[in-house]
Amino acid sequence: MITLEPVGIVHSPYKRQGEAPRQGRDSPAISTLEIFPPYIPALGTMEGISHIWVLYWMDRAERDLLLARRSDWKEPRPVFSIRSPARPNPIALSIGTIQSVSGGTITVSGLEALDGSPILDIKPYIHSLDCIPTAKDTHDL
Repeated sequence: MITLEPVGIVHSPYKRQGEAPRQGRDSPAISTLEIFPPYIPALGTMEGISHIWVLYWMDRAERDLLLARRSDWKEPRPVFSIRSPARPNPIALSIGTIQSVSGGTITVSGLEALDGSPILDIKPYIHSLDCIPTAKDTHDL
């Protein structure tokens, strides 16, 4: 049995599916991450951290698809080889650029999360660990 406890909630300008960019990294749109009171001590100051990984639950995504297709693809592709929100466990991983941290609120740009998405975890992006210059992918994600 796996039990997940949301640590916060995303407040974003994207209210419905289809409004968010396919990848949020280059989006200037601002989102706020509201951290629930019991988890605020886990934030610290975030001093010296410019980017964070935000793991959140895509609560409005389809969960019964094993293949998904974008409109510009001829054939559906297996969901474990693409970044479709439709997947058995719709856990999202997105990098946010920290704009500010105040109390229990982190203001970021670069997320594609829908408003109201539950936050599962936050981790610092560490360039020396997270950037793999020799990584390969076989198709446009």
